[in-house]
Parts: sequence; structure tokens; C-alpha cells
Amino acid sequence: MPMSDYMRDLRAKIGNDMVMMPAAGGIVINDKNEVLLQLRSDTHTWGIPGGALDPGEDLAECAIRELYEETGVHVELERVISVLAGKDFIHTYPNGDKVAIMSVMFRCRPLSGEPKVNDDESLDMRYFPADALPDKMIPRHRLMVEKAIENPTEAYFRFDKNLDVANLPPASYFTNIRKKIGHEVLMS
Repeated sequence: MPMSDYMRDLRAKIGNDMVMMPAAGGIVINDKNEVLLQLRSDTHTWGIPGGALDPGEDLAECAIRELYEETGVHVELERVISVLAGKDFIHTYPNGDKVAIMSVMFRCRPLSGEPKVNDDESLDMRYFPADALPDKMIPRHRLMVEKAIENPTEAYFRFDKNLDVANLPPASYFTNIRKKIGHEVLMS
């Protein structure tokens, strides 16, 4: 899908600077224990369908909407599989736009619809056996798929137990970006 009006307006003010991007998606697993993946048009790698929240949108609604927009498949969300962010979730798009993704992934089951390339973000859309995922896959997506296949009852997240909270560097992202956007909505 094309860039939302919200993101287009924000990018007009900040250019390619880093944007913190809350995102949601789903690991769709059918009755044959196959995982639905998309071949991304921007990186030519296999990954999980999903995308950015629109302002005011709920995470679950975002996942359902993004999955349908990108795959043509209606899904039921079963549970949260992972809540992740960090250095390996910083991405630069081919146009130079930088994002720091905060990702919530759901385990889903398909309700209706056949997988199809439904927008310009994908080159291919298909199910893969859970034990035969493609080699050329986004590493962070592979991790989330593996967690979904394990089907845990609790969401996966990372935390450094040795984190010294008294000596963290000062946070400057919001201070710096507010200088460019003023009081506009930054994240929903």
C-alpha cells in the first residue's frame, strides 16, 4: 500500500530522519502447519506480512488490516507471539527513509481468502512448510516465525538482565524530532 497521509505529512517535515514506527503483523499458520510469507519487493527477501499503525488504530486492527491488504487473506488472531524492537529493528528503505520499528506479532489462523500479491509491497505470497522456510528470509522475521511455530503461551521479548538503568545515556530522540514537527502526533 502507498505511504499513509500521516507518514507523508511527517516525512515532509523531517525528510529521511529516523521515525519510531509502531507496527503489527501476523504469522499465519494454516491447518497443514504451513506459514504464509511474502517476498518483499523492496529487499527481495521473504518476510512476515504486516505494517505500520495508523494514528488511533489498535494493534490488533492493524495486524488484521495489514494482513488482508498485503495477502488477501482474512485472519483470526490467536495470541501475541512477540514484542520486539532494538538495533536489529532499525531499517532504511530504498528511498533513504529510516525507521526504528517497534513490532508486535500475532499468531494467526486463516479464515478465508487465498494468498495473492495484493499490493506493490510484494512480489510473491505463499505458504511454506514450517520445517522448510526459505533461506533468503529477513533474520528478525525468521526468529518471530520460529517463536510462532513453537506456539508458546506467553509472548517472546528480549531484556538484558544486566542493564544498568542508573547509567543509561540520556534519551534525545523525542527532543530532537519535536524541534522539527512541533506538537504534531508522532506515534499513535
